[in-house]
Amino acid sequence: MNDLERDLREVLHEDARHVATPASAPEGLRRSARRRQVVFVGLVGLAGAAVVAGIVAGATTLLPLQRGPEPAVPGTTTTSTLNGITITYPQSWHLIDPDTAGLNGSPQMSESLLPRIVLALAPTEAPETFGCPGRANGGEAAPFLMTLQEEPIALHGATPWPVALEPLNVDASESACYPGWEFLRAGWTASGRTFEARVGLAPEASGEERDALFTAFASMTFEPSGGAATSVVLTHGTAGGEDWQLVASRAKGGLSIEIVAETTGTGIGSIDDASTGLQASDALLGSGPQAERVVFGVVPEAVVRVKASSPSGSPVSADVLDVPSEIAQHLNAFLLVVDPSGPVQLTGYDASGQAVATGSVGGSAQAPSPAATALEDGRHFGYVRSVDVDAGTLEFDLAYFLSGEEANAAYQAAGGTGPVPNDHFVVNDNPMLRTLTLEPDVRLRLLDWNHCCETFFDGDLALFGQAIEEQGDVTDGDLIYRGQSQWWITVENGLVTEIEEQYSP
Repeated sequence: MNDLERDLREVLHEDARHVATPASAPEGLRRSARRRQVVFVGLVGLAGAAVVAGIVAGATTLLPLQRGPEPAVPGTTTTSTLNGITITYPQSWHLIDPDTAGLNGSPQMSESLLPRIVLALAPTEAPETFGCPGRANGGEAAPFLMTLQEEPIALHGATPWPVALEPLNVDASESACYPGWEFLRAGWTASGRTFEARVGLAPEASGEERDALFTAFASMTFEPSGGAATSVVLTHGTAGGEDWQLVASRAKGGLSIEIVAETTGTGIGSIDDASTGLQASDALLGSGPQAERVVFGVVPEAVVRVKASSPSGSPVSADVLDVPSEIAQHLNAFLLVVDPSGPVQLTGYDASGQAVATGSVGGSAQAPSPAATALEDGRHFGYVRSVDVDAGTLEFDLAYFLSGEEANAAYQAAGGTGPVPNDHFVVNDNPMLRTLTLEPDVRLRLLDWNHCCETFFDGDLALFGQAIEEQGDVTDGDLIYRGQSQWWITVENGLVTEIEEQYSP
């Protein structure tokens, strides 16, 4: 990971994230880890997405290291078409094909999975490696970049083209790569396709460069994709203070459906179109008293309404969501927000009010006992959700960090094709949080991102807790505490003795 990638993730994150699972990954995984999180873990800045978005490959970022010798804004323009997008821009600038630059992971992913970077515009041609404009040596750094990412089609509430770029509120004050940069974004749907653009502008960007970039953005026209949709956003909303999307995708083996939220992502994959049962999963969004539970799933086309009943809350029901026929001909989806605790019984009704499908999610209605949430001695991978320094505890979301053939199998079971990018895959399919006690002299080993990626330093627990609470980055001089990293914890005699940050490309 280069400086640009690290700082872009620090400055611009969008996406994305999870809890208790069995001791080993189950064979034939039905719940997918967040594809955007695993496939697009590096695309969290100008490249967009959340994402994460939940599903994830570590693609590098787009900014070239230095500007070329050409003038920044020549008097002539050129018009080019890339991935069905036609754009007019200054002739000395460069239109970058993200697939050619290797920014979408493997060729199989770039061709089939969304989100996907489809265009980048910069004043220099992308070299073999990409740098950090704030640390460029030997020349003037590139003063701007625009990227365009194609998203799953937004079926409802989409903004039509043309649109205006709006400020993207980020704190770039601590970024060595983007000191004083201004960031903008826009999202829209055109010609049956949904896009998000991100723009970064350095303080050194001239007025002429800014005007030319905005003119180029406004000049874009869009062609239809030329094929049937493979991924759509069925609906979106907010639960537990987190924004989420419900995404349906056509993948090898059948329909895949997933929740993509700010801190988590889970789904169900490879559902055969002829299925006649109700299949469901759930995700816990938010924390503490604000937490809410999203229950979602797939039902046969005869079902028009789904009701959820639990011992701890009132019944909740909702109409099903239509899945476009190009995604699945005989299946539809549902989503309900229910009480965060206890099991949930689901019943699907047809148009005449008859119950024609049933299912359930969750386990015992009783709160798990301390013994049930304990971790055996050893080293465990997952996400730290909160830290109580005074009480000496943390909340831990157990997950799987898979590699090799095990990662390939889980990745393909979640709807991916070909080898898993970066030879690792994260599976996080259980919403339970474990409250663990810290050993008084617990060791906190954090990656020194200034000397990445095998150098560690012993961190301060209070600053670590602050970063986790803010779900962002906290700095202490040149040291960075990342609130959205992944972690390995070591348990000895029931106490957490060490917390170690996991490098993720």
